[in-house]
Amino acid sequence: MTTQRWILAFCLSLASVSGTVELFKAKEIQTYTCRTFGSGIVQPFKGKSYYVRSDCPFKLTSFNVNRGEYSVTIRRGHNGLLVQVEIIINKVTTLLRNGHILVQNKSVSLPYDHTYQHIFKYGIYNRLKSSLLPFSVTWHNVHGGINSLWATGTS
Repeated sequence: MTTQRWILAFCLSLASVSGTVELFKAKEIQTYTCRTFGSGIVQPFKGKSYYVRSDCPFKLTSFNVNRGEYSVTIRRGHNGLLVQVEIIINKVTTLLRNGHILVQNKSVSLPYDHTYQHIFKYGIYNRLKSSLLPFSVTWHNVHGGINSLWATGTS
């Protein structure tokens, strides 16, 4: 092959890779995160953060997809840390309380696999990942509760 043909082949391969990259850019994945941390800071999926100082339970997020319910309900203790988190994925309830993980009222250890969810260590965090939708809940346990938690969904 002559030098000109090599250059032409190289340029065509660059053009095909460049076109492929453009194709992938058109299909960007959007990630949405709702989080709570500190003694009451809440940051919704879209919008500014705000402060909620309460020891009453409230829904951090809730939605329905294909007749499946997804929700995260949190409750803070008097020290501001999360003392209870209830995660519902398609009628399966997972409860985080006192450093323990309960699925359908049964204590589980990590890693834990269920039909609708997987719970595992994620570095210094713990993560619950839905096997039905691109939805996960990640949290950090500290002495006395959970100091940060976030729910992430992608579309």
